[in-house]
Amino acid sequence: MDTTQLSKFEHDSSIIAKYVKSSAFGKNKLVYVPLVIGIGLLCFLALAIFGGLIETIGLAIISLLSAIVVVCFILVAIINRSAHKKLYEETKMAPVCIAKKIYGNDVQNIYYCIYAIGEKRHDSSFINTIADKIFAIPENTNDKTEKEILKLFREDFIKPGEFAKQLPSVFTDGVEVWRRQFALGTLPKEVQKQIEDHDRQFCVVAISSENPRILIENFSS
Repeated sequence: MDTTQLSKFEHDSSIIAKYVKSSAFGKNKLVYVPLVIGIGLLCFLALAIFGGLIETIGLAIISLLSAIVVVCFILVAIINRSAHKKLYEETKMAPVCIAKKIYGNDVQNIYYCIYAIGEKRHDSSFINTIADKIFAIPENTNDKTEKEILKLFREDFIKPGEFAKQLPSVFTDGVEVWRRQFALGTLPKEVQKQIEDHDRQFCVVAISSENPRILIENFSS
């Protein structure tokens, strides 16, 4: 890949603004408290309404719980807006990292992918080397680190939107390498083809190491 172009992306103000916005959610872990409470109460209210339990529970309780749900989602918006503002002020560049497809489900097009943070983020050879090491691990290995790697890449694919997890540093020669699931099937067909044509590699913006976003702009450049 053209590392010069990747460096330009990293300092492009429009790229920074766009990906800070999409990376901000969850940066402040407190956002999950009102989010979980709000969703839980919303599900309960739906069950009560469609299950004909309003008279049993009481209209006053239903109204109170509805108000709490509204407050919870308002808090989510406030916390997320604050996190976005803080992240934008702190972000001077948008780190672009070369990612690579590892294991996946060709039917659902959900794949485990890896990417490096730091000086190795533009090094396609390095990320290929780590991929080859993963592919070379035997299923019946007795090595503790290799077992940990296999566990990270087990093919359950139940959480395509989950935050990324870091590979053991002893396996990556001390370089910070992460793995995350991406629903690549949601990308346009021509983009999916470009990924395959580029040795299953593509770029992500890792303003947050745990929550990278696919750099769509790189496919049209």
